[in-house]
Amino acid sequence: MSETKLIKELKEKVAISCRIIGNRGVTRGSFGHVSARIPGTKKILIKAKGPAEEALEFAAKRDIIMIDIDGNTLEAPKGLEAPQETEMHLAVFRARPEVMSVIHSHPDWVVALTASEKPLLPIYAAYNPPGMRLVLDGIPVYPRSVTVVNEALGKDFMRYMGDKKVCLLRGHGMTTAGKSVEEATSVSLNAFELARLNYMAYAIGTPKSVPEEDIREYQSRWEKGTRKRDGETGEPSDWRYNKKLLRKG
Repeated sequence: MSETKLIKELKEKVAISCRIIGNRGVTRGSFGHVSARIPGTKKILIKAKGPAEEALEFAAKRDIIMIDIDGNTLEAPKGLEAPQETEMHLAVFRARPEVMSVIHSHPDWVVALTASEKPLLPIYAAYNPPGMRLVLDGIPVYPRSVTVVNEALGKDFMRYMGDKKVCLLRGHGMTTAGKSVEEATSVSLNAFELARLNYMAYAIGTPKSVPEEDIREYQSRWEKGTRKRDGETGEPSDWRYNKKLLRKG
């Protein structure tokens, strides 16, 4: 595949991811951004900000601009520029070569829980095993609530996120990482649902983690491998499902 075609397809994926997390309520309006590393290069595609921007729910390929790993803008239509928190994305890409996509969002449930210092607990298993797995793998919290606008803050943020798929930001939101746009999107949705249900449980009373025997059972299943979830198109099933929800809307 030519680089031009690859970039075109990757821009479309980033735009779709923006629309998914916007329409699912993971973030609202223009608060958040999705990025993707162009394989084999030091170039990054990222949802732009600026006077000509569209909210995430309405993002299209035009809203996805190209920057380099140092944050320099390489391609951007008039009225669009890299978001202030580009340095957060770049910090993840620089520190973790395996990461191909980063998503920053502002889920209200995460803001409320982190502001209240309420940890996310593995309160369910069969309801959403990937969500429980995120908790078991560890979900760190960045203790600051500022926008990560420079390299120093990016490095400080990475001290907390490390090699995790998701990191919460106190009173701010969350950042997720994946080996593809599809994976980063799925992690964002699962973390969002985890926070939503935790919030509800805390509102009702004192949430309890699932039994240890259930945790051990799922850990055993994960070690044995999970069933293949990619369809004939090679796309993960949850990605295909969420694309269909966009068309339905």
